[in-house]
Amino acid sequence: MKVIKFPTIVITICLILGILISNKIKPDVHLALLIVLVALVPFFVFYFLIRKNLKFRISFGISSYALAFTIGIFLFAIHYPKNQASHYSNSAYQSAEKNLVSGIISEKLKPNQYSFKYFLEVESINERASKGKLLVILNKKDAEKEFEIGDKILANAIIKPIIRPHNPYQFDYAAYLEKKDVFDQLYLENQNYKVIAKQENLNFQLEKTRNKVVAFFENENITTERINIIKALFLGQRQNIEQETLDNYSKSGAIHILAISGLHIGILLYFFKALLKPIEHIRYGRVITPFLLIIILWSFALLSGLSASVVRAVTMFTFVSIGMYMNRETNIYNTLGSSILILLLFKPNFIFDVGFQLSYCAVFSIVTIQPLLSKLWTPKNKIIGYFYDILTVSFAAQIGVLPLSIYYFHQFPGLFFITNLVIIPSLTLILITGMVSILLSALGIYFTLLVEFLSGLIGFMNGYVRYVSSYEQFIIKDIPFNFSILLCSLLTIICIILYIKKPTFKGSIITLTTLLIFQTSIIGSLAFHKNQNEFIIFQYPKKTILASKVNNSITLHSNDSLVNSNYVVKNYIQNNFGTIDSITRLQNVYLIHQTKLLVIDERGIYKLPKKPEVVLLTQSPKINFERLITEINPKIIIADGSNYKTLIEKWERTCRQKNIPFHSTSEKGYYRISLD
Repeated sequence: MKVIKFPTIVITICLILGILISNKIKPDVHLALLIVLVALVPFFVFYFLIRKNLKFRISFGISSYALAFTIGIFLFAIHYPKNQASHYSNSAYQSAEKNLVSGIISEKLKPNQYSFKYFLEVESINERASKGKLLVILNKKDAEKEFEIGDKILANAIIKPIIRPHNPYQFDYAAYLEKKDVFDQLYLENQNYKVIAKQENLNFQLEKTRNKVVAFFENENITTERINIIKALFLGQRQNIEQETLDNYSKSGAIHILAISGLHIGILLYFFKALLKPIEHIRYGRVITPFLLIIILWSFALLSGLSASVVRAVTMFTFVSIGMYMNRETNIYNTLGSSILILLLFKPNFIFDVGFQLSYCAVFSIVTIQPLLSKLWTPKNKIIGYFYDILTVSFAAQIGVLPLSIYYFHQFPGLFFITNLVIIPSLTLILITGMVSILLSALGIYFTLLVEFLSGLIGFMNGYVRYVSSYEQFIIKDIPFNFSILLCSLLTIICIILYIKKPTFKGSIITLTTLLIFQTSIIGSLAFHKNQNEFIIFQYPKKTILASKVNNSITLHSNDSLVNSNYVVKNYIQNNFGTIDSITRLQNVYLIHQTKLLVIDERGIYKLPKKPEVVLLTQSPKINFERLITEINPKIIIADGSNYKTLIEKWERTCRQKNIPFHSTSEKGYYRISLD
């Protein structure tokens, strides 16, 4: 008897849930393996039973999904670096002392004003073979030159944990890097390192090829701004794009085109398919052509750095290209599910990549919603039809990514459809022109006119994006959106789409129920944050920022006139569903729910008729600290980020001797006083 086949997409969802749970509980490999073995028992039992009697098909389905769930747990566990004996965290390195670290630079990251940043593949620590990945921060003042991919580094430095966020709702850079298997960092300064060799590995060779591509365009006198766009579109390198340019693309709703994804790979697939069309007419041509297409796509993926979105897109289009030449109509949902499944089998952490999530939501939304939109109107003119298709695809993609994009970026570009009407045709021409230019240059043929045309296209695209982004009144900013609202909104969108595709009474009830749940999640979030009344002392370098929150009204206390535009404050307001009630200058005394807070600034004034329970030191006041403690004897002393580091360390030592609790926001993060 034929065993029932289950949709790939459902199996994939169960696998993803297993990975998410495993990420939370972090089981060791042995426990994860035991869980899988337990799940295998009912799976095999019902597998043999269903061969004899189909009444067990539901039980077999449940056991199959349970097995996929446990495999997800196991996959994360075996890929989690700290579960591997060879990982440096399991070696005998000194966490608070300098270690002799040897490794190879594997990736360049976006630098900041003060330092260059890289990923380092560890080879040894204290001359003991180890594996793992570290974030390397190279001080620009001490750097003779930037590192190159393939440089072998020997450093004598402290391996430090990556700093966790110091303010409420702040972006957690440490958690972000943890999803990339990076847990610690090395600070390289004062010549505590040296480059001892150059390893010409695959990463080195790929970087060498990328540099040749960049050099080719630089020799054609293309401006730096346009070179950086070329590096993003063809090499997957966005780190050198100016922040103003990134902001323009983000505000106009075109930021997605700067990250290589399914749109780019799809354009290149059909371009190379047309280019290889003559091969189809030779013997075994329909076997050779998809083979060549797959090689070309994966070569492009390697060249562009194998980011999550690139690997996802190339994997999916690998299935598509095979299906095209097998004369078989492929189920797009199973194709997408299969590509996710294969990617997660090799790299479970892809599921945490924002680009990966947005890309798949966009594709699922396009293949589901776009056909519905295209049925609303069928233009007779082909040119109008082309732009109408772009419009429907843009709307469909935007619906799919809307909840995630608001959750991660808290804004919505209202003119996205106007942007995409011009940007998508421009991108198609740019990718084809650029790829032809690169291929010709590899053959030693230099067609200057073609490169000038490419440069002009990029200039036009940048100018158009800049123009659209100037209409800021159409950009909805600072949208509060938490995780519960995200889940409910995704569920609601899915149910609405399913109901539109196949309207039934049962479907209408489910859709209305999900709409009610979505509204409840918003009301519940507002009510929850309204009841969280508090006084916050933020951590911010060289500035003192305080906030008192009562219901959803927030009063800011700071001497900074632009405090309301500070990212720390904006994050706090967004995630609390709050609004700024007023902004006041810092006072010396605050009465906070029967607790007196004394603020001592650079003037050093602290004599009061009544002793405060909490003392806040700001702007490095010149005071006799021991006398302060003797006279006031506070319950706790707080030093914010506006103080000198040496003074904070001195105050902390004194408090330790006097048995007075001390809280440095630079070290421990923000301080909260409840007003409830």
